[in-house]
Amino acid sequence: MAYEMYASDTYVDIAALPPCVECLRVAELLADPDTAPPLHRRTPRPDFARGFTGDLIRTLLRVDVATGASLGWRAAVHLLTFTSVPDQPGFGDLVQIVDLVWDNEIVRMGQLTGWTAVVGFAAAAEVPDRDRKMIAVAASLAGGPQVDLKAAVSFVDDPAAARRVIEAITIAMGHGDRWELTERPDPSAHT
Repeated sequence: MAYEMYASDTYVDIAALPPCVECLRVAELLADPDTAPPLHRRTPRPDFARGFTGDLIRTLLRVDVATGASLGWRAAVHLLTFTSVPDQPGFGDLVQIVDLVWDNEIVRMGQLTGWTAVVGFAAAAEVPDRDRKMIAVAASLAGGPQVDLKAAVSFVDDPAAARRVIEAITIAMGHGDRWELTERPDPSAHT
């Protein structure tokens, strides 16, 4: 008897309650998904790196390499990230954005759509000739169009570029974790 009295005293007519804010948002979303206020969701992932800075594109490409790439691809990205090509307007259209679930977290990375497209882009871009040559070598290391290494690498006047090419070849050979270059001073520097 006491329970029945308690139940009748605490009875609530659910239909008479005003709807909560979240319920209204869900109802709007179901009625018209395009105009409804957004629920608690993540912003959608961009498909390509359009409008990204060159430094952000370089970071995304390095993350892709770190998640497991072939030695040739690693070497090619090592060369590409040294050039000014990722800084050029429109290069982001060649970098597809991929989200990878890694240890229950989302890892965002960028993958090139193809090295032939990168070589074509570099050929038309306002970049130094050295960068075009490095992109050609990079594409070759990644399995793209083959280049004559002797003709493509003529960086006598640019030690930093020559060093980067040596590093890339070392990476492609599988020794990327075991190299250390030691520069010798120019013999003409001694007077």
